[in-house]
Amino acid sequence: MSLLWQSIALGVLTAILPADWLTGSGNISRPIVAGALAGLVLGDLKTGIIVGATIELAFMGAITIGASKPPDVIAGGVLGTAFAIVTGKGTGFAITLAFPVAALYLIIDNLLTMLILPIFLRMGDKYAEEGNVKKLNRMNLYGFITVKSLPRAFFVGIAFYLGGPVMTHLLNLIPNYVQNGINIAAGIMPALGFALLLEMILKKDVAIYFVLGFALYSYLKVPILGISIFAICLVYIILHLENKIDKVGNQNQSSIDRSDDNEF
Repeated sequence: MSLLWQSIALGVLTAILPADWLTGSGNISRPIVAGALAGLVLGDLKTGIIVGATIELAFMGAITIGASKPPDVIAGGVLGTAFAIVTGKGTGFAITLAFPVAALYLIIDNLLTMLILPIFLRMGDKYAEEGNVKKLNRMNLYGFITVKSLPRAFFVGIAFYLGGPVMTHLLNLIPNYVQNGINIAAGIMPALGFALLLEMILKKDVAIYFVLGFALYSYLKVPILGISIFAICLVYIILHLENKIDKVGNQNQSSIDRSDDNEF
């Protein structure tokens, strides 16, 4: 497949991935899936899966919370995986490329959201007041395609077409010691992704389970599958005990209520 057709195929893929947000978020827009699909498009599914999973670790904490928007995981995941495949430089460079690409498109997406999307919102409000459901639905779809889908497709397609040969040439000029440094830095990125995720979900009530899993893996050398089995058993025990305690509590409360009724 020529570079042009590869760029078009990646653009089409990128145009489809945002539809994930219209279907309740099935996670096809995440790098772990987008990377595999990009690898399939470029004829290297195995590398796509490996690189996509690695980028996913780095972007694991990159989720939208309220008005806070993270770097664009679709553009970063697709282009990071695509460049890693065509250059053959591996996951380290994929992560290194994914972050600036994702940050750049975040700026573009914010501009489009502020300047273009309000046009469709105002028209949607107008049709809502008129009770025209069909045109209201069209405004939602048109706004999504114009702001969220097509711009990403053009960005990824053009960036890949212009950046593929240039990126390959530039990477070949980079000395080995610089490449090693980048790979080491990229190895820290997954830890950063986990840290961002833990910052949101790690509370006092669940911190003990994180410490338990860490101790099992680090000191007892229990594999991940074993820790998962322990976790499932622990969840079952806790829920089973809670149900029993609730039943006993309800029975005691019923006994107290009947005793009070008899005394009355």
